Amino acid sequence: MATRTSRFAIIFANALIPVALLVFCSGYFPYKPILPGLANYEANDGRPLAVFDRVILMVVDALRSDFVYSNHSGFQFTQHLIRSGTALPFTAHASSPTVTMPRVKAITTGSVPSFSDVILNIAESESMSTLTHQDTILAQFKRALPGKLLMYGDDTWLTLFPDTFDRADGTTSFFVSDFTEVDNNVTRHIPTELARDDWSVMVLHYLGLDHIGHKSGPKSAHMIPKQREMDSVVESIYTAMEKNEHMHSTLLVLCGDHGMNDGGNHGGSSAGETSPALTFISPKLKDKIMARSEPPVRSNEFQYYSSVEQSDITPTLAGLVGVPIPLNSLGVFIPDFLDMWDSDTDRLNILLQNARQILRIVQATFPRHSFDLQSTSTDCGKEDLSDVEQLQCDWRNAMALVEDENAEHDKVVAALYKFLRRAQDIMSGTAANYKVNMLITGSILAAIAALTAFALAFESLRSSGLTGLFLSLVVLGNGAIMFASSFVEEEQQFWYWITSAWMAYVHVRLVRSPLASKTPYKTAITSFAFAVAARLIRRWNQTGQKFAGAPDIAGTFLPRYPRLLWILILITYLDCFRGIVARQRSRFGSAALAGAFTALAAWTTISGFVFKLAFTAADSPELLDSRVLHFAERYSGVVALVTQARIVFAGIIALVAMYMSAGRRGQDLRPEIVLPTQKLMHECLTLFLMTQSRATNVPLFLFFRIQAWTLSMARLDCLETTISSLILQHMSFFAFGGSNAISSIDLSNAYNGVSSYNVVIVGLLTFLSNWAGAIWWVSATRLIPCHRRWTAQDAARRVVFLTLHVAVAVLAVMVACTILRTHLFVWTVFSPKLLYSMAWAIANHVIVNVILADGLPWVG
Repeated sequence: MATRTSRFAIIFANALIPVALLVFCSGYFPYKPILPGLANYEANDGRPLAVFDRVILMVVDALRSDFVYSNHSGFQFTQHLIRSGTALPFTAHASSPTVTMPRVKAITTGSVPSFSDVILNIAESESMSTLTHQDTILAQFKRALPGKLLMYGDDTWLTLFPDTFDRADGTTSFFVSDFTEVDNNVTRHIPTELARDDWSVMVLHYLGLDHIGHKSGPKSAHMIPKQREMDSVVESIYTAMEKNEHMHSTLLVLCGDHGMNDGGNHGGSSAGETSPALTFISPKLKDKIMARSEPPVRSNEFQYYSSVEQSDITPTLAGLVGVPIPLNSLGVFIPDFLDMWDSDTDRLNILLQNARQILRIVQATFPRHSFDLQSTSTDCGKEDLSDVEQLQCDWRNAMALVEDENAEHDKVVAALYKFLRRAQDIMSGTAANYKVNMLITGSILAAIAALTAFALAFESLRSSGLTGLFLSLVVLGNGAIMFASSFVEEEQQFWYWITSAWMAYVHVRLVRSPLASKTPYKTAITSFAFAVAARLIRRWNQTGQKFAGAPDIAGTFLPRYPRLLWILILITYLDCFRGIVARQRSRFGSAALAGAFTALAAWTTISGFVFKLAFTAADSPELLDSRVLHFAERYSGVVALVTQARIVFAGIIALVAMYMSAGRRGQDLRPEIVLPTQKLMHECLTLFLMTQSRATNVPLFLFFRIQAWTLSMARLDCLETTISSLILQHMSFFAFGGSNAISSIDLSNAYNGVSSYNVVIVGLLTFLSNWAGAIWWVSATRLIPCHRRWTAQDAARRVVFLTLHVAVAVLAVMVACTILRTHLFVWTVFSPKLLYSMAWAIANHVIVNVILADGLPWVG
């Protein structure tokens, strides 16, 4: 195993996994082809007079439909406008992925963005995400309207539309710790701009409501005040529209780019995430649009009023303002606005422009199908027509009615909408332009990595009997469930059951160990403690899709008993402090140095606990009683949260530096009485990971310690320790609330100690926060004593076993995504799982498990 050839093979397999993923993803997430240039009116297009000459697009990030329309909403003025008939409300359907960049693309282009925009959204990529070369509603406005274009808020707009806005002030959308300044920076520009008349389009993108959701969820105490703040902005704009003469023909569009789930996150396809509010507001709507009295709810709890596609905003704005519809739009003009024109001819021309524009996209996508009314040979009387053939028949029928002078206007409109809706459905659901050769190449590379790891692990697995068989079943079972969407959504169940099975195995080892014969009661207590801890961990955070939002310990029980929560948190911090200072006198050799180290450890631990209090006071004040909340708020008023986090991080670094420095001075100390460096590093890592975890998740580290203590009693061998590490890494990831949905990514601790957005630092902290449990178990299982001293050969075996699992898991996901690329849930289930597989394979496995856990001692 430790030969030069085997070491090279290990490195080769681990290097091949990231390469395989990059090759596969470059073929799986290509950009969809687009029609170049800007749209123009055709000679036969009728041009109805514009209804509005000025547009204000007010995007409130994560503005879920119920935030505006429910009886508990803070948007009281907006609801008054709806009842009075000067506002027209909808629930806009935002397709997955429900993150800002692709949703802004959908609003401005009317198209369906690529799933790869999820990555670009996180990275804030400027070169790859720009819409400079695409036709958008903003490009049409800039070309046709006389006034300037303005933008205040989320700088995603500046990334997507460089050199488009004449006046702008952008703010990064990823600094989620800020609820107020990020919105005040937008609102402060509004009075001045409303008084001016040199602009035609104003984009306002507010971020505070989304940040509140990420930090403390939709039921946060901050949510209603933020809704009232946004409603006051609507009121100020509407008042200016009534009073200022130059704004009498202004349309205000209040909308969310996406919604949020019960955890306050987004990115997936749950009803809350895909149901943002959409409200068109203007005094000119009065008497033209029927007033809405009560917000009817249909199909699900977020379905208020009529439902439209988010892409429908683009052609609707184009028609109302009198500009051509962007070339790549798949949107359909919202029928309610046809009443803005009195002439049937104008209404018909609006729909004909929309129909001809979508027809050009259909013809470019399906060049073999003719939509020429004279040459098409499709038999519309057949029953087994394909989707495109049915679309041909819809087009033929609509055009026949358009040309029939005696046809009823309502029938012509209905025929055109039938064609538009079917075309929208077909084109929105058209499979991505996959590069199948790259999918196959990436899968082959992953297969080579898996075969290499299997060849290296075979002899150890064969000679390990039932233990080797257990690992093989875990690897193959985890790979097998990747081919079923329901299993992918509920993957946590697999790891919870595997943990239970492993617990039974550990119990057998404990019973057979020398400890059992000497202290049978201790053995029984040890097994019982492991079982109780496992059960509590399993119920701590409900995750997945089926049980998401169901009652659990972290979200339901602990908020009712905050004192119990903080007692558990305090015990966890004290236990960490005990681990840091244990046997430190032997390391430092003198009482003075040992005392200084203990004092530093106490200061750092206390700072970490106080920071957690202050963070929770700002994030989830409902988890604190009034007296503690008052103390935490006063302390945060003196020392900012960013500074508090930096104090904790600096203390941890100082502890490690002081300890390592003492080790260099004390080379003559006996090894058997020196606290192992790994132990100190593990305790400092624990303190750091607690800082990066939600307050309700901090007690999980206490239960992890109980399980680790149980495993240490069992005297596991190398393979058994590796299996423990593998299983518990995955179990803890889901126990912390993780899942295979983009919406479960927790950004609440991604800005600890960070005063401004930096993609590298924030990305690193995001990973450390979401994989905190898995990283803890990587470190903890390295400390579990084996039958003999942990050697470089053992480390090599450990890397091989873990590599085998990762390679097989990655290969299974690739094959599943390739085979099921036309599956109904390809973008909502399998594509997010592919992104998570990248994080598990590259960040958690290659970097944490292989490089950092062992420092590659087996390479030399």
